[in-house]
Parts: sequence; C-alpha cells; structure tokens
Amino acid sequence: MENKTRIASGVGLVAGLWLILSAFLASVGLYSNFFVVGILVVIVSLMGLLASSEATWVGWTNGILGAWLLISPLFFSAMTMRSAWNSALVGIVILGFSLWSTMSSSSTMGHGSPGMN
Repeated sequence: MENKTRIASGVGLVAGLWLILSAFLASVGLYSNFFVVGILVVIVSLMGLLASSEATWVGWTNGILGAWLLISPLFFSAMTMRSAWNSALVGIVILGFSLWSTMSSSSTMGHGSPGMN
C-alpha cells in the first residue's frame, strides 16, 4: 500500500506546484491562499515521497489542505470565478487522492501491517 501513498504524494506535489504557479498567473501574489496552501502541499508531499515507510499522516494532512481549498472560495468574497473553480478543482484532486491513499492504507491496519506487529 506504500505505492498508493507515493502516487498520492506525487499528485499532491504537482497540484501544489500548480497552486504556486496559479498564484502568480492570477496576480494574487505571495500571501494568497493559493501560494500558502501550495507551499504546504508541496512540503507535505515531498515528505511523503521521501518517507522510508508508510506515512499516513501525509494523506491526512494533504486531505485537510484539499478540503480547505474546496471550501475556501466561500470565505474569500474577492475571489474571481476562475480562481474559485481552480481552488475547488485542485482541492477535489488533492482530497480525492489523499482519501484514496489513506483509506487503503488504514484498511490494512491490523491485518499483517508492519506497523502493527
């Protein structure tokens, strides 16, 4: 199941880099929601890719960040429609892959998982 964590981390890395880039494409800058969350997703995803063992915290952390991206347009009234769609779609991707990797790894807990022996 470690492979799913790595796949989700790879997708998270690409999505985080896209968020950083989109902060500049939308001209919202370094202190925007896109940039800050993008940096956090990149850091967490890199840690997941570099982890030597199953790191379910990576999935949970990126899942929370993805959920935030999904609902954040509700809190930023100045966000354009294009930015709101970008936030929601990237949030869905990050949240979906995070849940996919986290749920598949947690379903093996207690069934011969190395962490439970």
